[in-house]
Amino acid sequence: MKDVSVINLIALGYAVLLALVSLIFFREYAVWAVLGSATVLFNHSQTIRLTKEKFNARKIGTHLVIRFVMYLVVIAFAYFDQQANGTSELIRVYIFLLLGFFSVKVGIFIYATPFFKSHRLKDDIDIIAIKEDDMDV
Repeated sequence: MKDVSVINLIALGYAVLLALVSLIFFREYAVWAVLGSATVLFNHSQTIRLTKEKFNARKIGTHLVIRFVMYLVVIAFAYFDQQANGTSELIRVYIFLLLGFFSVKVGIFIYATPFFKSHRLKDDIDIIAIKEDDMDV
């Protein structure tokens, strides 16, 4: 579970960086980047909480449905809010919304880099050593 916490922190860092960059350079779209990041980080934290519990197919199915409904609600909200502004404005809003939606995926890709891989291997060796000690008893 340490891995998903690190991924969540990296995604949070990306979300803050995205919010700052969009606030500085694209002030009118910063809200959409933050909304996309907040949605995906909330869904990711709920997924982490759900996977810590005992496996229940009904809960996981319900969570997946609620998760995708949340994405659809945010996309529909962006559409209806920007509908009168024209297609090019709507496309820009969707781009910033998608940049926010990709924050967990960026966290996963960054966590897969060699820098984090060396730390991950050290943690795995410690876990293997603990399991071997338990087997000796």
